[in-house]
Amino acid sequence: MALTTKPLSVKVNACLFDVDGTIIISQPALAAMWRDFGKDKPNFDAEHVIHISHGWRTYDAIAKFAPEFANEEFVEKLEGEIPDKYGEHSIEVPGAVRLCQEFNKLPKEKWAVATSGTRTMATKWFDFLNIKRPEYFITSSDVQNGKPHPEPYLKGRNGLGYPINKEDPSKSKVFVFEDAPAGIEAGKAAGCKIVGIATTFDLDFLKEKGCDIIVKNHESIRIGGYNAETDEVELIFDDYLYAKDDLLNW
Repeated sequence: MALTTKPLSVKVNACLFDVDGTIIISQPALAAMWRDFGKDKPNFDAEHVIHISHGWRTYDAIAKFAPEFANEEFVEKLEGEIPDKYGEHSIEVPGAVRLCQEFNKLPKEKWAVATSGTRTMATKWFDFLNIKRPEYFITSSDVQNGKPHPEPYLKGRNGLGYPINKEDPSKSKVFVFEDAPAGIEAGKAAGCKIVGIATTFDLDFLKEKGCDIIVKNHESIRIGGYNAETDEVELIFDDYLYAKDDLLNW
C-alpha cells in the first residue's frame, strides 16, 4: 500500500546524494562526451553505452566496451573536460541547489555525496551550480567498487558516523537520493531508504526498482529542522509521486 497523506514528515540521521541526474541533469552532456569518444572507434556503440551506463563509473563502462582505453588518468581527463566542453547542455535538478544549501546551514554535517563520477567532474558540477561541497565527497577514485556495489554509500554513511546498526536500526537512519538503477541497488544494499528522483526514469520504473519515496524533483522537499537531542533531521515532503507506508514506522 502507498501513502496518500501530504505533507509527509520523516526524521533521519543523514542523507547521501548521487550527483548526475540527482543534483544536476548532466545526461545530455555525458551523452555528448560518449558520442565524441566513439567517433573514431568503429567497434564502440556510443548509443548503447549511453542507454545502459547511467549511474556507472565511466572507467567501468570503458573497461567493458573499450578496454584498451581503460586507464585511470585518461578517464579522469576525459570526465574532467565534460563540464567545460558540454556544460551548456546541463541544468540543475529543480530545487537541488536550495536543498543542498539548507543542508549546509545545519549545525552538524548531515549530508554527503557518493557519485560514480570522477572528483574533477563532480567538483566542477558543484562549482557550476555554486554549491558548497560537503565534507564527505566520495567519487569514483575513492572506492574499489563502483555502484551497484554498496561501497560508495557505505563509505558515505560510515564517514558521517552512521554505520549500519543491526541491533537498533532506528539509531542509524540514512536516506539515499538517487535517479538510476545502479545507485538504487547500491543504496538499498547499504541499508538505506531510497528517495527516487524521477528525472531519468519514470514513476513505474522507480517503483519497480524498490524506491521508498519518489518525487519529481527537489522542489517539494524541505528541511524542517535539526533536533540535537535525537540527532535527527526532519525532511518534509510537501508533495510526492509515491511513498511506502513503512516510512511512517521507520
